[in-house]
Amino acid sequence: MGHVEISHLEYYLPDGRVLFDDASFRVGEGASVALVGANGAGKTTLLRMVAGDLQPHGGTVTVSGGLGVMRQFVGTTGRAGSTAGGSEQEAEDGHELAHDASVRDLLVSVAPPRIRTGARAVDAAELAMVAQDDEKTQLAYAQALSDWADVGGYEYETIWDVCTTAALGMPYDRAQWRGLNTLSGGEQKRLVLEALLRGPDEVLLLDEPDNYLDVPGKRWLEEQIRSTAKTVLYISHDRELLANSAEKIASVEPGATGSEVWVHGGGFASFHAAREERFARYDELRRRWTRSTPS
Repeated sequence: MGHVEISHLEYYLPDGRVLFDDASFRVGEGASVALVGANGAGKTTLLRMVAGDLQPHGGTVTVSGGLGVMRQFVGTTGRAGSTAGGSEQEAEDGHELAHDASVRDLLVSVAPPRIRTGARAVDAAELAMVAQDDEKTQLAYAQALSDWADVGGYEYETIWDVCTTAALGMPYDRAQWRGLNTLSGGEQKRLVLEALLRGPDEVLLLDEPDNYLDVPGKRWLEEQIRSTAKTVLYISHDRELLANSAEKIASVEPGATGSEVWVHGGGFASFHAAREERFARYDELRRRWTRSTPS
């Protein structure tokens, strides 16, 4: 089983402002934790540091058990964006692929590194065969297929068959060359979620996984997050998803010296009351400190 641990994390925006000064929290093995907070507080930046897309300026990020990542925009929907007011620069490269990318390309993009490397080698060898079908390219192609077998590529294609059947209603051998531009955003998200949930990685990072899903798709996602043995850290603004799937809530709270993260040990139903109580305690402590401080 995998886990995520963030310890004394520091991160500064390009203009020098502090986004995180001393953020620490842990997502234990098999837990489902929702990361919530106001736009610009740093949720996606935090997730990207866990994913390794961004390097913190201080502190440590520890992940065990293999890491599968769904960024906010997948497939052909990727685009750059920023939060309101520009307080946090959260550019989303996502799993953005070329406009003519296929279902296979999307599945490869969220597979473990060994599968991605093997698939790209097979693709390159096939292109070489098209350009010049001689003995050298034939041998290179045969080697690429042998390497694909050695890394477990054919076993992965069996998993992808289950994924395409569940998400698109067709087996992998029919779906693999279908253009992503023929799929809806919900179909692309469902396909990536199927692949990550059925893959070997024990920790999943999901940024807005419910975006583009229809109501049945959201109910399916709730059930998957509840029932999976994987460790899941995800961002969502959907109250129903949060209420029906999160065991704990990690709240990113902006402040004068950067955002802090605190973890509510219960679900979303009791989160807002706990948050109000926490702020009330802070307000009382500030009032006591003010009264005790000489003017």
